[in-house]
Amino acid sequence: MSDPAGSIALRFFEGALWTTARNLLQVALSLVALTIVARELGPTTYGLFGVAMLVYGIAEMICGGAFTDSIVQRRQIEPGHLDATFWLTTALALIAACLMAALALPLAALAGQADAADIVLALAAVLPLAVASRVPMALLARDLRFKAAAQIGAAATIASCTVGIILALRGGGIWTLVAMEALRALVTVVGAFLAVAWRPLARGRLRHLRDLWRFNAGVLLTYLVGYADLHLPRLLVSHLLGTQALGIFMLAIRVYGELSRLLTEPLHGVAMSTCARLQDAAAQMRRSIVGLYGASRLVVFPLYLGMAAVTPWWLPPLFGEHWLAAVPATQLLMLGGVRLATGAYNSAILLGTGHVRATALLFAGGCAASLLAFPLLASWGIAGAALAMLVRQFATWPLAALCIRRATGLGVADQLSGTLAPLTAAIAAAGSIWTLTRMLEALVPAIPATLIAAVAGTAVYLGLLHLLAPRTLRQVRALLLAFLRRDRTQLESLLASPA
Repeated sequence: MSDPAGSIALRFFEGALWTTARNLLQVALSLVALTIVARELGPTTYGLFGVAMLVYGIAEMICGGAFTDSIVQRRQIEPGHLDATFWLTTALALIAACLMAALALPLAALAGQADAADIVLALAAVLPLAVASRVPMALLARDLRFKAAAQIGAAATIASCTVGIILALRGGGIWTLVAMEALRALVTVVGAFLAVAWRPLARGRLRHLRDLWRFNAGVLLTYLVGYADLHLPRLLVSHLLGTQALGIFMLAIRVYGELSRLLTEPLHGVAMSTCARLQDAAAQMRRSIVGLYGASRLVVFPLYLGMAAVTPWWLPPLFGEHWLAAVPATQLLMLGGVRLATGAYNSAILLGTGHVRATALLFAGGCAASLLAFPLLASWGIAGAALAMLVRQFATWPLAALCIRRATGLGVADQLSGTLAPLTAAIAAAGSIWTLTRMLEALVPAIPATLIAAVAGTAVYLGLLHLLAPRTLRQVRALLLAFLRRDRTQLESLLASPA
């Protein structure tokens, strides 16, 4: 907690850059793998795997993530805390795996598709492996060792996607997706333990679990509600529209999610650690959050709105005509980037500052919005489901703003400051991209047309930013130049300044 302001900000900045580099590689490989696997498997098979992952995901979340955030958030940590957490999560994972195996058929039926039982059974064997990496990965986050975490994530993605592509082309079917998950978990756990000096021993005592219980209990509730908020849309689509519709909906969510992984996850991944370190420096925390929001808007607005503009021209050629129904759903989800630019970090900020109940309240609001919107809009099919997702995102915005204000003291007006210029520029850029692509589609193939239009749209965006927010561009330019020169002194100075 005694790190100078500039030092913490610099580690935040460098951590975001390392995570961005990792995610850029992951997104590139994942999209290649997704293109090939989606073409080979089709919507129905993809939806079947999605049903199994609903069951696996909740077990992994309860056994792993809900008990390791306290390692990142807690001011003082002892080896006993780490050992006790590891053995507790391992025991819970083994129990959950046995329950998944024994109840695979009813669990799959409850999730919407009994045919997914065999996949649930296979994923039960992967669960303890996935949970085992949680404590060492939390240690890396606590120590702000984002470079090591990035390298582990990159290695896991390379291995998983390579095997996925090979198996899909060899006719592996749905088991291709299972193998990808298993290999991702294996590489992550091996890499995580190689990256840390800690090893699980028998130093944990009951008092260590009691030390962490209050925060862990709140996080467990938050994760349960958050998981429901995240996956309730898929469950509703499965029950209301069927497995094939779920497969198409999942592809749209996957494309949206891969872009989020590239644009918002790098900052989300370090936001909780940084807010936890700045709990006793409220003014600096607020400056960091404002900077976080500003940086996110600059890249999220143009890329999400630009993707919404070009989706009709690139999605069918890449994934095949049988995925055509995913086009309007993907476009609608991309409009959610306007909300995601700041909303992606709410849980990280709230958990980092210890406001666990506020996080649970926010997720509960999302669940309520989904339960209202999806049945009302289900008659419009996949597009209606995507619209319901969009309604859910914007409906929870006021609640999120109030939670952040209470947790950090950052006013709602301050949270929204700096929105108008990048949003105006991004809308104009997206409009120019769509118009130019329409003009070029008769002259060149679809994907090259979108690339040409994207270059022109980038010029429009930067030009309008130069007119509407010249100071912002100067700040970004100064940061990038200092980073390229490896001038840490200048970086610290820029990042520690109130601006």
